[in-house]
Amino acid sequence: MPYITPKVLVIDSNLDAIELARFALWRSDLACRFEWFDDAELANASLLTHALCRSKDLPALILLDPRNFPGAEGYELLRTLCIYEAVSHIPLVLFTSSPLSSDFSIDQDSRIWYAAKSADPADYMREITRCVRSRLYEPVH
Repeated sequence: MPYITPKVLVIDSNLDAIELARFALWRSDLACRFEWFDDAELANASLLTHALCRSKDLPALILLDPRNFPGAEGYELLRTLCIYEAVSHIPLVLFTSSPLSSDFSIDQDSRIWYAAKSADPADYMREITRCVRSRLYEPVH
């Protein structure tokens, strides 16, 4: 069976954050494909469509900042990711302004992790790389 490069999906309304994430992953040379949405409703519909059609191209990891979308769109997407069985298995990193723990990889459950979303571009890029490396390439304890 051929190796399929894992897909990392970034969902954020901030296009600068998306571009920083893309650049961080490219620069880190991690073996992954990068895709993004800057619209939570569109991301929600796309993920559900792919899942319900049993697409083999679902993301291996989703990085989401639900706070920046208008109304409750980001949180509706988060709800979809948590309750619909077809997508509820996908590992998820939620970016917050202040994470629940300074070391998200130790204190989080095996599916949902929380990470700080720094306003400093270099710190944000390091955190993106750390999240992807930890979630996709290091075993979860």
